[in-house]
Amino acid sequence: MANFASAQPTRSTHALSGGLLAAGALLLFVGTLFYARLTPQLGLPAPAADRVQGIADALAFGPRPMWLAGAFAFFGDVLLVAAFVALVTRRKLPRSDLEPFGWTLLAVSAAIAIFFDSMMAVLLSPLANLADHAPFLALNAWFDFLFASGNVPFGLGAMAVLWADVRSDVPLLPKLVDFFGIAVGAAALVSGLGYVTGLVILPLVIGLTVTLGCAVFVPLGIQIARLEGTP
Repeated sequence: MANFASAQPTRSTHALSGGLLAAGALLLFVGTLFYARLTPQLGLPAPAADRVQGIADALAFGPRPMWLAGAFAFFGDVLLVAAFVALVTRRKLPRSDLEPFGWTLLAVSAAIAIFFDSMMAVLLSPLANLADHAPFLALNAWFDFLFASGNVPFGLGAMAVLWADVRSDVPLLPKLVDFFGIAVGAAALVSGLGYVTGLVILPLVIGLTVTLGCAVFVPLGIQIARLEGTP
């Protein structure tokens, strides 16, 4: 009779996923610093009345600053999508799907960001130079909508992942950092919903929550790579 070796359970490892998370968050963080050099009317979701000023700002800055902001953020988005998708299998809370729920939402937010960051990198500056301003205004409105709406899954996902870390047996971040990140996620959610619904428009909050969120995800990625890298 044939002998069948019993399958031995193995602990999943996430060294590469954690490294991707840290690298992607760091690149996106740098991208947000380049975005901060632009005006709010150009680099952040702005009220509709301010989009004409965005044309003047794009012409004043020229393509290089816009390319730096969009390109760094774009490549950060790409790495983050890969990291978030890979981390969906990470589960530190028994009998709970809170963490994969959060990673999935974060992947959706990063995928949305790929679109509007690429627009900033290569599309908006040439459109600003056209005699007809309608294409710029239309694409800028789409940029604003995508940026703000992407904050909704980003905020929800960040809150879920960091709350899962708080509740886990071996948290990877100090509780103060986790709760700070949860507060950032809540601000991202509220500001994103506020812009999309038109109830409240807080461009600086929308942008700052991405920067601060990256500042939390860099150490989280490092901790995942460092502590969960061996079977």
